[in-house]
Amino acid sequence: MNRILLAGLLFVLGCHAARGLAQSAPQPSLTDQLLAEDSRTLAAQARERGDAVRGAILFSTQSLSCTKCHAQGAVDLLGPDLTQVSADRNDETIVEAILQPSKSIAKGFESVKILTLEGRVATGRVIRQDADSIVLRELSDANRLIVIAHDDIDRMEPQTVSAMPTKLADQLKDRQQFLDLVKYLMDIAQTAQAPNVAASMHASRSTSLDPRIHGLVLMDQFGCVRCHGDNAAAPTMHASTPPKQAPVLTAAASRIDPQYIRRFIADPHGVKPGTSMPDLMQHLSDEDRDAVSTAITHYLMSLSKDPFKRGSIDDQSAARGRELFHSVGCVACHSPRGKDGDELMADSSVALGDLSQKYSVDGLSSFLENPHSVRPSGRMPDMKLTHWEAVDLANYLVSGAGADADHRPMQTDPEMIRSGRNSFTELGCVQCHVAEDGQTQQVQAQGRADRYASLAELNTAQGCLSEKSGAWANYPLDDAQRDAIRVALQSSAATLDDREHVVLTMATFRCDRCHSRDGWGGVSDQRDPYFHTTNENLGPQGRIPPTLSGVGGKLRSKWLRDVLVNGRSIRPYMNTRMPQYGAANVAHLVDRFATVDPKPLVEITETQDPKEARQTGLELVGNGGLNCIACHTFQHKPAQTMPAVDLTEMAERLHREWFYQYMVSPQLVSPGTVMPSFWPGGKAIRKEILGGDPNLQVGAVWEYLLEGRQARTPRGLQLEPIRLLADQGRAVMLRRSYPGIGKRGIGVGYPGGLNLAFDAEQMRLAMIWKGDFADPGGVWRSQGHGTVRPLGSDLIRFPPGPDLDDAQSPWIVDEGRPPHHQFTGYDLDDIGRPTWTYRFGEIEIEDYAIDSKDTDADQAVLKRTVTFTSKDKRNNLVFRVASGETVKAIDKQTFLIGESLRVRVDAPHQAEVEQSETGMQLVVPLSLPAGGTTLEIQYRW
Repeated sequence: MNRILLAGLLFVLGCHAARGLAQSAPQPSLTDQLLAEDSRTLAAQARERGDAVRGAILFSTQSLSCTKCHAQGAVDLLGPDLTQVSADRNDETIVEAILQPSKSIAKGFESVKILTLEGRVATGRVIRQDADSIVLRELSDANRLIVIAHDDIDRMEPQTVSAMPTKLADQLKDRQQFLDLVKYLMDIAQTAQAPNVAASMHASRSTSLDPRIHGLVLMDQFGCVRCHGDNAAAPTMHASTPPKQAPVLTAAASRIDPQYIRRFIADPHGVKPGTSMPDLMQHLSDEDRDAVSTAITHYLMSLSKDPFKRGSIDDQSAARGRELFHSVGCVACHSPRGKDGDELMADSSVALGDLSQKYSVDGLSSFLENPHSVRPSGRMPDMKLTHWEAVDLANYLVSGAGADADHRPMQTDPEMIRSGRNSFTELGCVQCHVAEDGQTQQVQAQGRADRYASLAELNTAQGCLSEKSGAWANYPLDDAQRDAIRVALQSSAATLDDREHVVLTMATFRCDRCHSRDGWGGVSDQRDPYFHTTNENLGPQGRIPPTLSGVGGKLRSKWLRDVLVNGRSIRPYMNTRMPQYGAANVAHLVDRFATVDPKPLVEITETQDPKEARQTGLELVGNGGLNCIACHTFQHKPAQTMPAVDLTEMAERLHREWFYQYMVSPQLVSPGTVMPSFWPGGKAIRKEILGGDPNLQVGAVWEYLLEGRQARTPRGLQLEPIRLLADQGRAVMLRRSYPGIGKRGIGVGYPGGLNLAFDAEQMRLAMIWKGDFADPGGVWRSQGHGTVRPLGSDLIRFPPGPDLDDAQSPWIVDEGRPPHHQFTGYDLDDIGRPTWTYRFGEIEIEDYAIDSKDTDADQAVLKRTVTFTSKDKRNNLVFRVASGETVKAIDKQTFLIGESLRVRVDAPHQAEVEQSETGMQLVVPLSLPAGGTTLEIQYRW
């Protein structure tokens, strides 16, 4: 019996062991599965069952990265142009090239391994070589070319392994995707060698930063024209942009530590190495320098209404600020920082100095939120930071040893103030700085220009350009900088053409730190790691700012102006932001780009029936045609795979000629793009549509795109709404962009079924509605860059502009921030309902809304309580309660706005009806006593 039991037990254990071995055996990879099949059979199935359109999209995805090595028209990549492969390439060899890339390597695309004398190993394709060096494209980074001198090479060996990665097919989801990719490559191999739609892009002319332009850039950086008068005979860049103005100092001592101001004036280059501020007192003794700098500091302190208050650092905010600093584009110009705050690229960066010694958090955040109020000439751009982003960034930049140091307060002395004001004038500070409120730089410097020679009269061996120190502006110039300035002074500005003015402007505002143009500029290898994207599928173009080569022939002038002047953006997936420099500084580029960048020369067949063409274009864009909708955003609705640029904005943005050129040869026009080529070699993949004519197909897509926002939704875009609702008796709040508000919108969904959106940019109630709160899908699906869509019903919008304003001199409403209003945050009650807090001049405002139920009328009511606190009596104010096409009084306190909104104002106040540019508005005139005043309003609709 025991033997039987033992045998049975052994049998069971053996079965379990066998099953365990079977379960643990690794599954073969997709590559291994395909290698087990016959190449000829796979090729036949790809031709029969493969979808070339889906294959084209796969070819361009980041996971495969085929376009990094294979691009139409490219000659120096790791792989060949697949539209020009050898004649012996057939269907079977295409399959083998993917599954067994090293079986046959195209001639001229073999790899070599180089060992240098220093022991470094580099492997890649030899792009070119001469008697001195070899240019190698590395296998480890297909975007990188390296130059190795022959004298540094110890050994160079040819490699028998292809640059194409093995097991590439494992990046595909399944066998069908492999067949789709092979079918696309088959179609490429059958195309002609030259496109038949577009001729070619105009040859770009290389524009380097020659010494003359470099000298003009330096003259602007150091403000030479502020002292040395400009005239028609002197070199100037100011035909294009206003001269650089130094920081406005009217409130400098409120945001900057006076002790820092004193030290900086006394020794600018010692306190902040790399500053463009000259040392004006090298001719004075140390004692006199200290006395003068102290007196000027007293003078500047007397101009500030509020004393400097350092405040404390919020560590969590600083951590967010560090991430922001290294991602939104700050490090394109300023040095990235290590964990301990040390600058990693100080020599090639715009100096910041020790900001922990200089600013308070409030002072720096205020500057970062609106830098042009302090530096109006735009050399420090507006990075479009929200209030909270500016606070986070300030906490990070101010954190450090200086923030915790002991700072002795300074008390102003009337005699020192008078002395400082005189020194400020005598030393020439007024030539560059505005100090006193209400004055301009020209007014302050008036009458001083006779002390300085004009640019045309300068002796370039003396004064600022000499290597001597004296009673003049002393700059730490090197020989190359002096020589460049001298070359600029000897040249006539009249010889600058439009192309050179473009380069001059780009160099002045450091556009070349992010953008390349005609072989000059662009993101450096050292800073490349700090440029990020929210979607890796977009490749380098998803994170690196676009080239400006030929941009005038690409973008329509109106769109280009919107980008340069109004900050319009179509790349929400790119973390690096497009800075704003001010219209006066860069608007001239719109016309200059259009002048120097001609549109591509293309052959266009005009559409005979636009209506029919639009219908065909709709089919091509959808998933039954070229499936553009798989990757491109449509009406701000992101695609399923990646948020490529919005289809409905293309015709508004692009010149038709550039669009035709790009569609036929995307890799030729934009190397490295993930845009698939649906007309490789000028032959259509979808041969059954419009007879396979590339001109007609591209023209049909263009006709469809001309519909813009009115274009019909193509097949393949199906997005279900995401519902964000108040729950369990608590309000829900979402800070994001809302329609008609912008990035500083804050929506609130109340438990009782009422909702509102507050505009924290312009301090106004922007919209109210009933029912479900909001669909945040536009934000969440696009990594925070989309727009929240209000759900529910009975949506009522109110026009832009602050609710509280001066009745006699109201702010002229635009899309920006009112200059005298400041949003300061919000507090939440016990169920999450916010009280907005903001400031208008010296008046503090608390704006609190709750939802309640009118049991008599069985109707929900939004009750709004606004509290004003003023130190002094303030008259001539007006508070806008509501707006509409019509406003009718029902009784003294109740009004009908439009056809459905009833508004009631509390008895202590009397509302008035006014005509406005947008219709009628209901306002409450206010005369505030010192102390607090409360206004209560009810909204029913």
